[in-house]
Amino acid sequence: MANEYGIEHAPGPWECTGEAWWFTCYPMGGNKNNVAGAANPLDFHPGVNDNFYGGIGMIMVVRYTSTPVGPYDELLYIPGYYDTPHASSSRYRITNIYVSSKETTYNGRRNWNIPKHLAVFNFDKSETTGHTKITVAHPETPDNPFFVAIVKDIPIISSIGVPLSTSLFPMNLEFHQPNIKAVDTPQGKANGETGTKTWQSFRPWMGGKARFVKCVDMKNGNGDGTWPDKVDGVWGAVMRWDAGMKLKFPAATELPKSNL
Repeated sequence: MANEYGIEHAPGPWECTGEAWWFTCYPMGGNKNNVAGAANPLDFHPGVNDNFYGGIGMIMVVRYTSTPVGPYDELLYIPGYYDTPHASSSRYRITNIYVSSKETTYNGRRNWNIPKHLAVFNFDKSETTGHTKITVAHPETPDNPFFVAIVKDIPIISSIGVPLSTSLFPMNLEFHQPNIKAVDTPQGKANGETGTKTWQSFRPWMGGKARFVKCVDMKNGNGDGTWPDKVDGVWGAVMRWDAGMKLKFPAATELPKSNL
């Protein structure tokens, strides 16, 4: 039965298949200054994202071909580690995310406190240059993207795909997500932008064959009017996860309420 948003609930765990691009931010030592606009102020309660610790950040683009709510595209921002009231050390946090499906908007917000919003995606590979151009735009302005990334293969290097799993990564990939606010507008309800009441934690897993490609250009302006026109600190080498990549989201663990 559909809920008040007109969308079926698909609780975790989720097992998904697709392909992805990882744009690593500040790979050498990490950034101590958060990127302006990396978190949408409509989603979070005041002050909750103030305690930014830094560390290696990431911008990810994912094309899911199979999920419990069907195929969809995704752009997400993980600036780095944040202090959390539920652990003695900081944890990663997804602070902003755009998707092409209202079904995943609602379920991502409800299941894991992931602040998803609807967007329009386009992937265009040039047969002439070999460049892949990825654009993301707000539904109201589909011809005016706020995110543009151009990637291309690196001779010889990009031909080498290596089996990889996040289980091998040395960092703590447990996410602590604060409760989020509902976007209480007719459009917000239509898009499935629900709110939550408690913090959630989860540790996703990702595995598949990965290779390096090159980021030729990236612009990340006008997401909410505050991002700079060009992203600083993004490493030019992009980790490209081939089609068939697996991503698992376990059911979240509810954390105690916090004053943050």
